[in-house]
Amino acid sequence: MTLARRAVVRLMLACLLPAPIASAETTPPIADLLFVGSYHMGNPGRDVANLDADDVTAPARQRQIRDVVDRLLRYQPTRVVVERHPQRQAELDARFQATCHGDAPYAADEVEQLGMRTACALGLTGVVAVDSSGLDSIDDPSTIDYAAAARRHDQHALYDAFLQDVEAMVARDQEVLRTGTIVDMLRRLNTPAWLDANARGYIQLGLLGTEEDPVGARWMQVWYGRNLAIFNAIRRATAPGDRVLVIYGAGHGNLIRQLAGESGDYRMHDPLGWLGASSPDAP
Repeated sequence: MTLARRAVVRLMLACLLPAPIASAETTPPIADLLFVGSYHMGNPGRDVANLDADDVTAPARQRQIRDVVDRLLRYQPTRVVVERHPQRQAELDARFQATCHGDAPYAADEVEQLGMRTACALGLTGVVAVDSSGLDSIDDPSTIDYAAAARRHDQHALYDAFLQDVEAMVARDQEVLRTGTIVDMLRRLNTPAWLDANARGYIQLGLLGTEEDPVGARWMQVWYGRNLAIFNAIRRATAPGDRVLVIYGAGHGNLIRQLAGESGDYRMHDPLGWLGASSPDAP
């Protein structure tokens, strides 16, 4: 076979074979990301079983908040994102200006106590709202009412087991918060064991309903969709070289971390390292 013919054959084969998929190894991360899962300090009461958070504006808790913020400052974030809907960004900006300049006290929630305090201490211009309701595609809320589905399909045992697991987990959270510090609580909410248990709870919930009436699965579609929308907002807010700090409800930890890690766009940081006394993950 002549050299010219070999070249033609190679060209034909190249046209027939699929193009290689770009490897994440060939595309280095553009930014760093630290996700710190928090409890809801303001007691919004939106979860299946809710923690009874005491007043974080009390003097003892304020000392603990400052301790947490000091630990987060070592990460040196360039961007802080929080659990607020983007439609409230202007309100968030106004609150940041007021609290950071000392014109108003920080509200008793993790967005202001942790997110705004950290951003203010670093001289950032504000925090970024990235939340999503996930309900935009739901016309009829009854289609994701998993408790009603459990009653409708006589799945009381499955639903009760789900509730018992969630309530036992929250009871342990409550005990840690009652007897420990805020950093103790945050460490718990970011351990692999807590995250694994959290993930199992969602899987249990997804099983409620039937093949013909998959209410639990539909609810999970909303949950997954919400977290994807949140991650997309985080990614859009990220510039090359950023060190992103995410302060969010701990229940989102599994999916947001998974999406951020699998995107290949972030060097992921272990929150336990930064929340620990020695910060072994610190540079």
